[in-house]
Amino acid sequence: MYTHKNLASLFKLALVVTLISSASPLFAAQMAGSEKDPLIVVQSAEPTGLDPIVDRSVPSYSLTINIFDSLLEKTQDGRNVPALAESYDQESDTSWLFHLRKGVKFHNGEDFNATAVKYSIEKILDPASKSTRARDLNWIDKVEIVDNYTIRITAKRPFPLAAHYFTELQIVPPVYREKVGAQQFKLKPIGTGAYQLVSWDMGNRITLKRNDNYWKTPASIQYVEFQFVSSSTSRVATLLGGRADLITDPPVTAQKQIEKNRKTNFVTATGTRVIFVGLDTLQDSPLKDVRVRQALNYAIDKDAIIKRLLGNSAAITSTLLTDKDFGFDPAVKPYPYNPEKAKELLAQAGYKDGFSITIDTASGRYINDSAVVQAITGYLSKVGVNVNINTMEFGAYNSSLFGHKTAPMYFVGWGNPVFDASYVFNFITMSGSLLRTIENPAIDKLLKDANETVDQAKRKNLYSQADKLINEAAPAIFLYKQPVIYGMSTRLNWSPRSDEFLYMYDARFIND
Repeated sequence: MYTHKNLASLFKLALVVTLISSASPLFAAQMAGSEKDPLIVVQSAEPTGLDPIVDRSVPSYSLTINIFDSLLEKTQDGRNVPALAESYDQESDTSWLFHLRKGVKFHNGEDFNATAVKYSIEKILDPASKSTRARDLNWIDKVEIVDNYTIRITAKRPFPLAAHYFTELQIVPPVYREKVGAQQFKLKPIGTGAYQLVSWDMGNRITLKRNDNYWKTPASIQYVEFQFVSSSTSRVATLLGGRADLITDPPVTAQKQIEKNRKTNFVTATGTRVIFVGLDTLQDSPLKDVRVRQALNYAIDKDAIIKRLLGNSAAITSTLLTDKDFGFDPAVKPYPYNPEKAKELLAQAGYKDGFSITIDTASGRYINDSAVVQAITGYLSKVGVNVNINTMEFGAYNSSLFGHKTAPMYFVGWGNPVFDASYVFNFITMSGSLLRTIENPAIDKLLKDANETVDQAKRKNLYSQADKLINEAAPAIFLYKQPVIYGMSTRLNWSPRSDEFLYMYDARFIND
């Protein structure tokens, strides 16, 4: 039996519930982005480390771009604007004077200054660091501290993409990094960026918290959680189940399913990432013969792969470029699908009965990558080339790739955020490049000359010549540029970037 006291208590409880329910949009807005309800981003691969001195792989950069700042910043529309450098003067073709922003602190309170910039550059270039970034900055000759907030960077030669690289020159705190050491720093990084590391649950998630003392206006969302799921199907299920706000690289076949759900959107942007199969000619395999490499290109029906597996949303490449890239030559055509020509070239090279070979790949890193690799091997089997697929965990694959220890064939993507031939040719087709394919002195000479002039007309001519030679040398099975595709919750306001950077500073929740 209820007493008056019981009834009064129940009435108060009902009133509280009613008030909370009626205020639910406000309550939800206050919770959104909090520690209990963070912005959840699900990407395909986990970083191997978060030290920008050593690593620039995309899974790592997706995190470090939120933790660290660079001298310059690349905007959504591709402009290079001041960041940690308040301004700069280009004194000559080989010299830049940077005026650094005063009053900026690293997340631990350490001062940002010219010493930090000099330290960061010199550590990248120090062979002892074993940095995969050293090649990015090997054009730098010296770094001079003019005063505590002024620094001069001098190049060995004119370098046309310097401004872009200054946008990726993430600055680290020298005192803290030296104190904890490189191994600890890559797990517990400290920067000046919009977010700072809270925790890293290896294999599951990395949690970031807003830097409330950021030199810009602090970010809108307080907590961001990055999760790592290699299966694209699982990423889609996470989004549709309301357990993610943003997922990378959903399969194009999931578009209707995502758009049908009233709480999710399918979002695309023009991409910069070129997808190809690298052909390592320095190993002892049939790939040493250029006729074999050309045959593999003729054997693949790229149009069919794009139509069936990428929803017609990718662009075929001739060599590693499309018409949006500086240095593209429209006279250089993609290899057409011609399996008979492929068989003819294989016979000429002494492989009438074909051969067997291995391809290395990492599943879940690129759009429908497993299905694309299966399609490629299917086409190659039709011309007598039997391919064994070796699928690796992304970290191990990355180490193998940059350590030049892959199988003779490897499936990979390479971003080109500056839409410039140098950004792919230098790293893929030069002798001793970051990825190993061919060694061709004539190509090396053209690329070297293009790297050392700021005359755009001359650069374009040099790349046109290189484009023809690279197409003929076939250091890769040239495939396509994939689009940038995301699945996104309707509560999130965020614009995807062509360069694929998961920069969350601009993210908002709709109710904010």
